[in-house]
Amino acid sequence: MVKEETIYLTPTWKFLPKQIEALESVNKQGFTLYSGAVGSGKTLLLAHAAIRACINYPGCKGIIGSLTYTQLKNVVFTVFKEELFKYQDLLRASGVPIELVKNISASHGKMYVEFTNGSVIYFLAMEKEEKIRGYTIDFFCLDEPIEIDETIFDQLIARRRGTIIPRPFALLTTNPGAETHWIYQRFFRTIDKNYYTIETSTYDNIFLPPDYIKQMENAYDEDWIRRFLNGKWGAYEGQIYKKFDVTKHVVADVERNYKYIIAGVDFGSRNPSAVITIGITEDNIAFVIDEYFKPTTSVNLTKVIEELFKKYQYKKIWCDPAALDLITQCKYKGLPIKAANNDVDSGIARVKSMLSKNALFISKSCPNLIREMESYRYIKDKTGLNPEERPVKQNDHAVDSLRYALYMTRVYGVSTSVGWIRKQLWSFDDV
Repeated sequence: MVKEETIYLTPTWKFLPKQIEALESVNKQGFTLYSGAVGSGKTLLLAHAAIRACINYPGCKGIIGSLTYTQLKNVVFTVFKEELFKYQDLLRASGVPIELVKNISASHGKMYVEFTNGSVIYFLAMEKEEKIRGYTIDFFCLDEPIEIDETIFDQLIARRRGTIIPRPFALLTTNPGAETHWIYQRFFRTIDKNYYTIETSTYDNIFLPPDYIKQMENAYDEDWIRRFLNGKWGAYEGQIYKKFDVTKHVVADVERNYKYIIAGVDFGSRNPSAVITIGITEDNIAFVIDEYFKPTTSVNLTKVIEELFKKYQYKKIWCDPAALDLITQCKYKGLPIKAANNDVDSGIARVKSMLSKNALFISKSCPNLIREMESYRYIKDKTGLNPEERPVKQNDHAVDSLRYALYMTRVYGVSTSVGWIRKQLWSFDDV
């Protein structure tokens, strides 16, 4: 009979105090958010939390997720393996003849680590909700969930019904974002004690090179420093709609009289399709009163638009000009749809102008548009000095729909010669 023996090993690596707090939290809380700035050890923390769970609870199953497979493979999976090998090296240096890992697969769509004790970690891209259905897990960890849709988070919660770990957990490690983001709403504005938040800043990391922070402070602007060094939510470097204020431009749902109602449409089958419904009042104020936001087919989106038309009787529907198949199908149904002008700069200028004049308001029942209004930002180089400002092609489906509709619609009156010029710029057909 083999006598069992407990062996205690002392790691040679060190953790920051807040990383230790997070590692302790995952054993006590249902959900832990490690809201970290640049250099706060987010991905490393995520790796160790998952590894420890798999070692301590043989046979458990977990998911580590990031938005794309590229991000998973190049960053998360790489860091995970580096940290996992530290545990193996510690065993070997201590003369313990145990192999932690049975199998590692890095192939696209089948990325996983199988431990010798039966534990498994699946590495999955969080682009589509259906990709994570069918799994039964004890825990999940998300790297940069600021980029991941809330429906994915809810689906992972539904998958977290394993019985190996006494208290199944979730760990989210991310840079901060807008205060309207679902992560902020769930972790900062909740009274649910299952949600635990740890905020960090780059200044907390005593292991960084001496000149690292100073170099970052000299290289970036104030918005970037506030978000990525101080770790503060609500600050976006390069934010496009800086005039957008949730306390001013987000309003309650109330009955209003509109002289006409229009819609903007951005089609996506892999990414969300967005239909933004806008009412224009007699005093030329635009109110966003409804949003549809979901990946779908052009056939199904045509049905959605048809149902919305029955409800709102759109005077005009302005659509992504690249969605020719959708436009054709809607026209066949007799819907008043037309291809919008995709002049991005002019469209953004139009929305900015309306925000500055308090001529644009958004119903609080449109959370996806509100989120994108705060997160929509320009691409810039690391110094912030790049003169060519182009919007990041991410989290832009609802704002694109808004831009299509407002750019193609004349809101202001026309009386002077200047007004005549404005009419030529902003008025199309009979809208």
